[in-house]
Amino acid sequence: MRHIVLKTSFIARKLDLLSATGWIWIVLFSVFGAGGCRHTPAAPNNLIPIKSYYYPIHKLDGGMMFVYKYKNDRMPEFYYHLKTQKLQDSLYLKVTELRGDFSVEQRITEQIFPSGSKIIDYQMMDLDSSGQEYMANLEILSGDTYPFYVEKNGGVYIFQAKWFFPNNPEFKYTLIRNRRYAGDTTFVFKGQKTPAIKMSAKELIVTESEGYQELEFNKTEIYAKGLGLVSSKTIVSDSFSLEYQLVDTFSGSLLPAME
Repeated sequence: MRHIVLKTSFIARKLDLLSATGWIWIVLFSVFGAGGCRHTPAAPNNLIPIKSYYYPIHKLDGGMMFVYKYKNDRMPEFYYHLKTQKLQDSLYLKVTELRGDFSVEQRITEQIFPSGSKIIDYQMMDLDSSGQEYMANLEILSGDTYPFYVEKNGGVYIFQAKWFFPNNPEFKYTLIRNRRYAGDTTFVFKGQKTPAIKMSAKELIVTESEGYQELEFNKTEIYAKGLGLVSSKTIVSDSFSLEYQLVDTFSGSLLPAME
């Protein structure tokens, strides 16, 4: 799901670190970026089960808020509202990302399968030429967001998406992420040490306009048992990294529209 997210242009303007065609997108996919599981090993009994480290799907039918805080204090907290929905024989996870002022940043729908979770719909907020907000759609080329089984030594999981914004159609973007299981760890949440796993990733963001630009990043994520994504660190440059952690959760929602 980091994700991310906060792809908003105000972050690029506030930090003034990279161009809007580069910095915005690494921020966007750092928060609810999506890893993939296009690679499917042959035998489940040779795999490590990691479903229990994803978001607590069995507890989300009534909705739950997840509060994340950046290590950089100049950047505001942000929130995920997660809620499951069952339609016929299929289970879906509805994810709404909220900015610090509780305005909507992204809406994502995942479908839950025995092998993992797959994104089937992804919308992000943008501004039109008049400055009004609207939801732009991503085209998901490989939508697997979290595998429930991984290989101990090897196994690359791929996510790929592309998009453009109607107010700037000359700019076309593609994200390719290669992720792999990186072993066990622990995470301290509210003073309690919790079993966790690490996932490492290499991300490539391609911008096409009159020319062709590539930005590549390394990333480490931590997923804690019963909590889901609790920590993410993206190396933007030798002197700067984007890092945030889960600081709180609570049932329900602050906004009636989320229910």
